[in-house]
Amino acid sequence: SGEKSINMYAVHESHEYFTEAYDLLINTFDDSEELKILLIDLLIKWASVFYYRGDMKGLTGLLNAHRELAESVDDKARRGMFYVWLGFALWLGGKPGESYHCLHRALKLGEDTGGEEVVAYACLWLSMACPELGLPDEAIIHGERAQEIAKHFPKDQFLYSKSLMGLAHSYHYKGETKKVFEIGKIILDYGQSKSNARSL
Repeated sequence: SGEKSINMYAVHESHEYFTEAYDLLINTFDDSEELKILLIDLLIKWASVFYYRGDMKGLTGLLNAHRELAESVDDKARRGMFYVWLGFALWLGGKPGESYHCLHRALKLGEDTGGEEVVAYACLWLSMACPELGLPDEAIIHGERAQEIAKHFPKDQFLYSKSLMGLAHSYHYKGETKKVFEIGKIILDYGQSKSNARSL
């Protein structure tokens, strides 16, 4: 229900469902791998709700509280996506240095497992964090990589449009306004063709 609600941008309703699911899971939690994976999956899916609510402090606190649990999960791809969202939360929370290290950790986990989605999302957020550390050229490399992988996930409009925005963000820091304008036009066209309100 939380996932369905956020897909309709019913953010408050989605957050309530995820909170209820989290409370139910925590109250029945044991040390089994199955429940660990279930909790990590819930945190990963819940992360976007915190993003739409603008609650990076809440997301960072929630993920940090379960960092040890994430480390204990054998599934490297899941651990990678956990670090993707932690890195993202740290970047938006004004900690680009910590974000950079988290996202590179996620990137390595994705590369080690062949997890293209993890690699794409790690690269996406690195394209946002790197410019703030004076690394716009590295940001562009990550942004282009995220864009290439996004083509393999045509249903993931968030990944495709956000990776374009990451590239625009990177070129903005380099002062290449013409390139920013060109990417903006691509995002606008994409938003119109997919009826994607966030891109528009």
